[in-house]
Amino acid sequence: MATYNGAQYLAAQLQSFADQTRPPDELIITDDCSSDETESIVRRFMEEAPFTVEFHRNDRNLGYCGNFNAALMKTNGDLVFLSDQDDVWLPEKIEHMVGLAEEHPDALVLMNDAALTDSDLNEVGLTKLGQIRSAGIPLERFVMGCCACVRRELLDLCLPIPGGLRGHDDWVVGLAGSLNAKFVEPKTLQYYRRHESNESQFIANRTSRVTRSQAFFHAVQVSLEKDAPERVRANVDQLKIFMRGVQDIEQRAPVKYQRELLEFRESIQARIETEERRIDVRRKWIVPRALGVMYLLVNGGYRQSNGMKSALRDLVG
Repeated sequence: MATYNGAQYLAAQLQSFADQTRPPDELIITDDCSSDETESIVRRFMEEAPFTVEFHRNDRNLGYCGNFNAALMKTNGDLVFLSDQDDVWLPEKIEHMVGLAEEHPDALVLMNDAALTDSDLNEVGLTKLGQIRSAGIPLERFVMGCCACVRRELLDLCLPIPGGLRGHDDWVVGLAGSLNAKFVEPKTLQYYRRHESNESQFIANRTSRVTRSQAFFHAVQVSLEKDAPERVRANVDQLKIFMRGVQDIEQRAPVKYQRELLEFRESIQARIETEERRIDVRRKWIVPRALGVMYLLVNGGYRQSNGMKSALRDLVG
């Protein structure tokens, strides 16, 4: 678990660990220099917890991804569950997921569905997987770390998380997906609390049902915002960090993963090249810009970047 100023909701999540039918062997918490009561809440829990709890306070603020990296680096288990500080797990989550891990020994990451709730933990009748499906979003974008159980084999391969990456779950779960080693369990095993302080603003996290048309128009709206070009450039920079990380893993990965890693790296490289072409196209005057957009569209350049929505964005300039 990675914490940062989580006092408002933290106690409920900690209690849900204690209420598990199969308790964890250990709980590792790294705190990113919280200024609220987070540490005192954890230390009170440590006194009564029926399992080992380690609390580590970072010497300096590492940020969201860096804090999770620090926590993961301190784990020892064969199966490691990632946890946010503001959710609540259903009592059977660990027991059920451990059973699935035994049934699917080739899965490096196993993920469960989560019920969306409001800030007071009231269910809204929707789940994360349900929202993804109704919005027409590919399942590979289901990478929520708080729903993930990770094998030691993958952690030994992918840690530490490359510096500069924004998301630990994109890295860990994304790698498992690239290796065809991600298993998704449709059973709802936790509550996913939505409130104004949540890090993720992904449209599938909304507490009202999302349709395909809503997802389309949301993507168009986002792509037309004033800072969209800066976001595209930032995303390209993230892809380059990601690709260098994959390249590093290739050098030490077992032979059985080499082909998938090579194909994954090549797909990232192709996406970087496409995104950089898009940046160049948007700098052109309207006629050459339109021709450039048509060329990318005909040649599949938008296949990995929201398709027609991205083409419309590039056409606007």
